[in-house]
Amino acid sequence: MHRHILKMAALAAVLVSTAAAADSRVLAIGNWGQVWGTWIWYTQVGPGVAMPALITFHADGTITGVDSSSAVPNTTANESPLQGVWERTGWQSIGGTSLLFMTDPQTGVLVALGRSRSSLTFSGDFNQFQGTMYFETVGCPAGPPSCPDPLASSTKWMPMPGMPPNGFPVNGTRLQRIPTGPLPQ
Repeated sequence: MHRHILKMAALAAVLVSTAAAADSRVLAIGNWGQVWGTWIWYTQVGPGVAMPALITFHADGTITGVDSSSAVPNTTANESPLQGVWERTGWQSIGGTSLLFMTDPQTGVLVALGRSRSSLTFSGDFNQFQGTMYFETVGCPAGPPSCPDPLASSTKWMPMPGMPPNGFPVNGTRLQRIPTGPLPQ
């Protein structure tokens, strides 16, 4: 009986030390395997032209974000912040789908729904990504009551005018904490 207790205590000590070593390895590797967090996202809309966005991939598989497209002069629609979902498609890759509202910049009336679908591959340290995004719209010809169900398979999504056939190239960098204090001189 006494030997059994000693064996159990030794086994417990081994398990605790193994768990502690595993925890220290996780801390030492930083963001390894972690895609969730806030990202500075750039969509390459033309040669030398990138539209920035702030996108957050939440650990529960949801996405929130806002882009800078409404700041473009002579825009034909303002975009709401986006809401979406993501899931892993591989160890260093995810796919995401987001929806947003598009309103007339003059009247504020809802004129369309927007949808983005993306496929992203992360760097080895999980602090950068690159990939492809497709952006599609579906009109709401008479305002909100006429918007089709964005989840229905019968909804006729149309590619954004000017979108390359293979989608927009995208890339991003993880937002990192910057210590508080005065700016360097």
